Amino acid sequence: MSASITQSSSFQLIMDLFKNAKQNSILLLNTQGIILALNPAFTKHFGYTEKDIIGKRFNVLFTPEDQRKGLPEKEIERVLATNQSNDNNYLVDKSNTATWVSGESLLIQIPKEGSFILKVVENIHVQKAAEISFKVLNNFNENVLATIRDAVIVLDEKMNVIKANDAFLKLAGKEGSVFPDLNFMEFLKQYDPGNKLTMGLQQAIKLQSAFSNKEIEIETLPGNKKVFEVTCTPLINSRNNRFLLIIHDITISKEMEKEREDTLGFVTHELRNPLTNLILSNELMTEAIKENDLSQIESILARFERSVQRMNKMISGLSESTKIHSGIFELETSRFNFGNMIKEAIEVTETLNPSFRIIVNGDTDFSVVADRYRLIQVITNYLSNAIKYSVENKEVTLEISRNHDSVTVAVNDKGIGISKESLPYIFERFFRVKKTRKIEGIGLGLYLCKQIIHAHEGDVWVESEENKGTTFYFSIPLQTGFIVADNQIKT
Repeated sequence: MSASITQSSSFQLIMDLFKNAKQNSILLLNTQGIILALNPAFTKHFGYTEKDIIGKRFNVLFTPEDQRKGLPEKEIERVLATNQSNDNNYLVDKSNTATWVSGESLLIQIPKEGSFILKVVENIHVQKAAEISFKVLNNFNENVLATIRDAVIVLDEKMNVIKANDAFLKLAGKEGSVFPDLNFMEFLKQYDPGNKLTMGLQQAIKLQSAFSNKEIEIETLPGNKKVFEVTCTPLINSRNNRFLLIIHDITISKEMEKEREDTLGFVTHELRNPLTNLILSNELMTEAIKENDLSQIESILARFERSVQRMNKMISGLSESTKIHSGIFELETSRFNFGNMIKEAIEVTETLNPSFRIIVNGDTDFSVVADRYRLIQVITNYLSNAIKYSVENKEVTLEISRNHDSVTVAVNDKGIGISKESLPYIFERFFRVKKTRKIEGIGLGLYLCKQIIHAHEGDVWVESEENKGTTFYFSIPLQTGFIVADNQIKT
């Protein structure tokens, strides 16, 4: 440093500022970026002494990456052009550690000495690290929120939506890049006619309290209503009375609960009739035995047996349905003649319904690989339904058609038919058409047929016209599974 600069009163003032500054680190540079002086605060914060860096270009304080970008040169250019420059980047300290700093460079004029650059630097590494951590955490929270299927909302005390995840925006029909200006109370109006949830929210906001298990029904699509459970929790340490709302879809659990209740009620109702018959038959049997009336005893026994068979059929159907519904269902496949299987199914049906005539059309002399017992179960169910709903008509037709890889079976009756409204649900579990509910059955037969045929990688369908008749179909591949040894098949 020249003696003239050192002796200048203006420069002496600057040097006094150097010494008195405690937090801000200060460097004095010439216009070429050579370091002329540094204050004690700079040494304290970054470790460099005068011996380490005076006379060197201030490039040495930049990371290699910033040097490659030409940041030191650009900073000198800005200062000389505009008298001032701000920067926010890394500074490499004496231990070669990159530290975040915020700096300002000023062009100053010292009389008789010329132009110099005063560079003021503040160590902001802790703040910057905290800022980066906050951003990372915020991004993490945003990503977590985006993956949550429940609708998550933050409300203020006026019920304005401050924050919401994609699930809620979709529920509210407000999906888009711009966050909507939405008041939750306005959203609730159409779904909370009794104002129960609204009043619950208002009370929670007023008392800074929480609630849970409040239900609301929301129409997510035209004609598609879902049931949601709402939980409200005040956010701790929130200065502005923020509240966290979680809206959880419980539609499936509600449907399952209703299905369990309906099933229990339905089964109880259906089993009551045969059970009542058994109790009555037992009482009549007791009287007949006392009177030694053998003919009466035989009649009661026959009635008794029919009631037992009916109960057994219902219980077996429920057991089968439960296994299939739970996924516990395996086929026992083998190769057999399709015609012989059809013949056995018809014989079983005709034995129970001797007044009906079953007509078979189509070629049946071919082999399939399938579960023989299960296919008989499907065909006898189709035939029994056709007979049950034929009313006065005593003729049922069974049609068989096939191509090189599949076979289709159709069972047709001229009975009461099925309404268009009921057709989509006819293969559902426990479903029964209203006008047939006085006819014996619990609505499991066709459900079981569908599951059996689907297990064969096949399909079921139905065509019907009210008061003109119905045709039930199923189609399966000629080979289900693959042959592993002779007639043993693994599926």
